[in-house]
Amino acid sequence: MGGEKTDQEKLNHTLESVVKILHEEGVTDWFIFYGTLLGIVREDSCIAGDDDIDIMINYDFKQLLSFFEKRGFTFKPIENKLLKSTPTKEFASFDFYFCEVDEKKWLMRWVNNSSTIVTNPYIDSSSKTFHSITWRSTTLNLPNNYMDKIIKMYGENWNKPQSNTALFRNRTI
Repeated sequence: MGGEKTDQEKLNHTLESVVKILHEEGVTDWFIFYGTLLGIVREDSCIAGDDDIDIMINYDFKQLLSFFEKRGFTFKPIENKLLKSTPTKEFASFDFYFCEVDEKKWLMRWVNNSSTIVTNPYIDSSSKTFHSITWRSTTLNLPNNYMDKIIKMYGENWNKPQSNTALFRNRTI
C-alpha cells in the first residue's frame, strides 16, 4: 500500500470487473497477489483502505493494455513490466505485474529483470493452472502454496489485521 486508501466495496467491484475482462479475453495465466491475495484469503474481500488491486500476469503487455483501453481504462505503463491503472469514480487503481516463467525452474520473474517474484506458481505446471476459487460472481486464480506465500509476506499473524503494512522479508515467495 502506498497510494490513496480506497473503499472496500470499490476495491471489490474493481477486482470483479478486472477479472471479468480477463475471462472475456481468454487470459488465464494470472493470479491475485500481495494485499489482494491476503484480503481474499483472510476476509473473503479486498482489504478496506488498501490502495489498489494486485495481479501477477504472464501475458503480452501491449495486447493486455489494448483490452483494457478499449473499455475506457487509462494506465501509467512502467517499463513494460507494470501497468498501473488510473483510478476513477467507479474503479480503484489496479496493477498488473508482468512476469515471465522460467519453465526449467518454474519461477515467475519480473519481465526484463532477473528478480524472482514467485517460485512454483502453478498447481500443475504442464497445464499452467492455479488454485481457483469462486468469489462473488467470478473465479479468482491463486498461486500454488498461497498460504505459505502469505506467511512469508505478512508473517505468522497474517490472519490478524495490522495497523500498518508488513514489510516483505523475502522477495522470493
